[in-house]
Amino acid sequence: MPQAPQEITITTKDTSFTVYSVEEYNQLPDSLKSPFISEQLQKLETDRLRENYRREQEEKEKLTPAGAVVIIVTLAMVFYFFRNLFTSAKYDLKESISENLVDESAGQPLHYPGRDLNLSEDEIKRICSKYNPYFQKLSFDKKIQFIRRLNGFMRSKHFYIYAGKGYKEMPVLISAAAIQITFGLDEYMLPYFSNIIIHPDAYLADNPLRILMGNVQGRSITLSWKHFLEDYQNPTDGKNVGLHEMAHALQVQYLFTKRNRNNEFKEDFAHYDRADDEVLKEKFDAHGLFDKYALKDKNELWATSVELFFERPADLKLDYPELYDSIKLVLNQDPLTL
Repeated sequence: MPQAPQEITITTKDTSFTVYSVEEYNQLPDSLKSPFISEQLQKLETDRLRENYRREQEEKEKLTPAGAVVIIVTLAMVFYFFRNLFTSAKYDLKESISENLVDESAGQPLHYPGRDLNLSEDEIKRICSKYNPYFQKLSFDKKIQFIRRLNGFMRSKHFYIYAGKGYKEMPVLISAAAIQITFGLDEYMLPYFSNIIIHPDAYLADNPLRILMGNVQGRSITLSWKHFLEDYQNPTDGKNVGLHEMAHALQVQYLFTKRNRNNEFKEDFAHYDRADDEVLKEKFDAHGLFDKYALKDKNELWATSVELFFERPADLKLDYPELYDSIKLVLNQDPLTL
């Protein structure tokens, strides 16, 4: 039975308005579209997916083979429009990166064990020199150390790529994000996490259903390659999904998987834990560094603080000197002195 049009309220900084279909949304000017999902839109599309799933389950037993094909095609189309709804920029890796990792494939995600990559140190250096601003600032000796750590980290992981093609830069640069935040630590391998999952763009996650640009769950670190790459191309805006998720992974590695074991990271993190209370207690950032999402709990504040520590270190130190010094202690490095 056809459903009545449902309202979608689009909220901007200054105003809000309503559209009644995905088609109307797609006709909006680009300035009104955003990769960030409004709460209203997310709830509506989540409800639609849940309703589709419920109907599919009810019809499962009485479907003919032809009917099953119709359902599968319909769901694929729903997901296609759902995904495009939240992406205003066309994803085209070929224009930004040209190194093929594997041939085109279909069906299951491409699986590439890091130990089989066999990338030379010269290749890793070339990729990091081109795309990673942190690496570009390191001294010659530190660059050698960074590359060797990166190679060891990369070889210890399994990379799963949900795309027809993979690129050498994917495992190299995502591994570089992990090495960047752990570069001052003796233990940097994040052994609890064995899988790096890469989606070409924002992706649909379950439990609960939502659209994400990155997350840490189980023994996997998952990232949207489009957003990861864009964030590294703008290294001073304080937003970096790669550093954000690696900060969560570091927290899980040392605080949650070693609850009953003392370690240096845990001891140093206690200093940060006291400093972040000054930010959280007001639930409002007068300096404009932390958004509402960052202030919702300690875990998100930590990950966002790490982003700012590397991308806007001078601002973070000026506005929150105690917080900055505590992160410098935890990570045993100072971006201002690279």
